[in-house]
Amino acid sequence: MLFLGNSYYAFNIDPNVKNFIRSLDKDKVPRIVNFGSAALLNSTFKKVKAEAEKVGIMMVEKEFHCKGEFNGLHKGRPNENDLKAAVEFTRALKNELER
Repeated sequence: MLFLGNSYYAFNIDPNVKNFIRSLDKDKVPRIVNFGSAALLNSTFKKVKAEAEKVGIMMVEKEFHCKGEFNGLHKGRPNENDLKAAVEFTRALKNELER
């Protein structure tokens, strides 16, 4: 399972992220967990899922997202509370997947 961190770049996922996903081997990376931050938009899940589907990789339906700083908007984000929330998300997901 791959935890893939990303954000928006010109209202899409970064071309480098797209190329990285396309380079993955579904036998070595059968699932992706999406996480990221962005100042203006709430989730890259659909964009990442579209790329993952092209190479046959499944997405875990849960993701972590928090606000990110951009040009002074949401200054200081992600912050300590966001990082704690990311750790809690990861622990909860791990526990859920182990059941």
